[in-house]
Amino acid sequence: MKNLWLLIGLLIGFVLPVSAVEALSEEDFDKIQVFLAETAAVSDEEYTLGEIAELQGNDPNLVDRIAGLKVGRSPLPGRNLTVTRSLLLSRLRFHKVDIDKLVFPNNDTVKVYRAALKVPGKDIEEAVLAFIENRHPDEDVQPKLLAQVNDVFLPRGELSYNISEIGIYKKEGGYRNYQVHFRVDGESARKVTVRAYLKVYKEIFVAKDTIQRDKIIEETDLVRVRRNVDRTTADYVTEPQDLVGKIATRTINPKEVIQERTVATPPLVNSGDRLMIVYETPLLRLTAPGISMSKGRMGEKIPVRNADSKLVVYATVQDENTVQVQ
Repeated sequence: MKNLWLLIGLLIGFVLPVSAVEALSEEDFDKIQVFLAETAAVSDEEYTLGEIAELQGNDPNLVDRIAGLKVGRSPLPGRNLTVTRSLLLSRLRFHKVDIDKLVFPNNDTVKVYRAALKVPGKDIEEAVLAFIENRHPDEDVQPKLLAQVNDVFLPRGELSYNISEIGIYKKEGGYRNYQVHFRVDGESARKVTVRAYLKVYKEIFVAKDTIQRDKIIEETDLVRVRRNVDRTTADYVTEPQDLVGKIATRTINPKEVIQERTVATPPLVNSGDRLMIVYETPLLRLTAPGISMSKGRMGEKIPVRNADSKLVVYATVQDENTVQVQ
């Protein structure tokens, strides 16, 4: 009889200690033998006794019923847990099983692990970097991940994922958070956040030398440089036509980044200029000579003195010689 049980143990994949088999009494042979595996892989969120042990007995119906009982929650994918005999007996009592009809001839514990799909952290990092590159196809962007991404374990099934940028950012570069959302068989399975720092390089303009306030900017006043703009204010200038011919609204220091707010369109009209004041309706057009009392750009409203009546009116600059009264 001892040799028979040794042969059964070898056939079902368990190595049974000789002492364990010798310890079985004649009464034990009439019970259901529960051979716990050393390790067992499970796939669902809960595992059954039959997934972690091999059951043998003279009552096939009872063996099948007990084998199909759910006796615990599975560990997370990629993790494992140790299940003890006493824990199994407690769960079996809960299911109204007469534990006196069971015997455990070999192991007292079984290590249960969840069968899983492994997604290497390196693959996740490469996917995020590719996502960033695709988001900035025409820019010189150099992303750097701020921490190593760990391997991810997911339940088995058809795997899919998508990547999105988390948050709203006003700057072009700097710190960014990206979320990798994994799905298995179409169901949400895991979300992984990846942090990165983006350096965005652009060619912008700085002052070659000091540019005095109200000076008309010429091309020789500018130097084009390549800079990481993640630490630069957003209104830097990248096109020379946006600067040449404009005036500085304040003194610009050498090597200083020229910003949109530090330049302005030169006024069409200066204080003291002689102008033509025009008042026009669909049926009437009146004109009078005038003198500008302040400078003004196209579309701006400025005070103008009528040269004949000496009255001051506010008129809109039309061009360098004409203002219109509304």
